[in-house]
Amino acid sequence: MQAFWTDYGFYLWALTTALVLVALIWLGWNTFASGSPDDDEGDDLGALSAQVTELVEGTPLMKASLGRALQFVGVERYTNAEGEPASALAVVNARGDGFLLVSGAGGGSSARPIAGWAAEAATPPELSAIQQARNQVDGRR
Repeated sequence: MQAFWTDYGFYLWALTTALVLVALIWLGWNTFASGSPDDDEGDDLGALSAQVTELVEGTPLMKASLGRALQFVGVERYTNAEGEPASALAVVNARGDGFLLVSGAGGGSSARPIAGWAAEAATPPELSAIQQARNQVDGRR
């Protein structure tokens, strides 16, 4: 195998380089040569204006969707009442809705909903994880 690469390696490199150059030329030709200089610029401007209008009209929907996306995280590692290591993970959206994942004793875990930055029967470490996520939201504003 070593002898093959020694004898033909340069030719394989040259062939690969030539194929890459042909592919780049073809891509450039198809990308930049799609329109002729005689095209009406008014049509291009009208199409661009329509796209901008569509984006402006869609902005409120995008903002509303982003507000519901789970994007903020808080993690708190602590020692539980039995002296075993435990952790709390809060994953929330910008409104404070999401879930709290808590590791239990013996490797078990449980999940609880978070609504409006509050979870039912949350311990101080769990509240700390929720507060970490809330600080991320406040930091973006």
